[in-house]
Amino acid sequence: MKKMALAVASQKQCLPLKDTWQEHFKENCVKNKTSLYEQLIGPIESNMMRSIWRIVRNTEAAEDTLQDALAIIWRRLDRISSHPNPHALILKICTNAAIDSWRKRNRHLKHEKQEELHNLPSHLNTAAPETLEKMETETEILKAITRLPRKEAAAVLMRIVQEQPYDAIAKTLGCKEVTARIHVSRGRVRLSQWLSHLIPSSMREV
Repeated sequence: MKKMALAVASQKQCLPLKDTWQEHFKENCVKNKTSLYEQLIGPIESNMMRSIWRIVRNTEAAEDTLQDALAIIWRRLDRISSHPNPHALILKICTNAAIDSWRKRNRHLKHEKQEELHNLPSHLNTAAPETLEKMETETEILKAITRLPRKEAAAVLMRIVQEQPYDAIAKTLGCKEVTARIHVSRGRVRLSQWLSHLIPSSMREV
């Protein structure tokens, strides 16, 4: 797994830029950075995947996201190795990559759902209004979550949609549990403002 991840990360870093840069990378970077990479990634590889999985909740997306995160880590390896808490920084990179992946996947799914709604047979459009309304509501809620700041989006997604405990959210975001609760609380406030039209009039405060 480590060798494969290293190979993929190095391949992504070797995408066509300048020939001189590529030669320098091939001759020096792999030789000088491999041991650093193994020291930093090896001990927390499983934690990296768990952090990503808690957000994306999809095996294929999690694997792709890990490779994206590894490519970023490889590019920043010198900076990471000199950081006072390199493992925390690596997990933060994984979390940010997972949020980006989830947002992209959600936009794609939203587009697919909209197409499904438009392409439903006419008899289904009239026979199942509750189902259609539920699909539209779920799509709108997920769209609103993607508008939240990064950490709020991750915290709200993990707490409200995935129903994860606050300690798991805090570990993924690399913060204290009280901070995770604040992220969720602030996210809820924003969502309640943006999605107030979804609340039945009989339940709204006068």
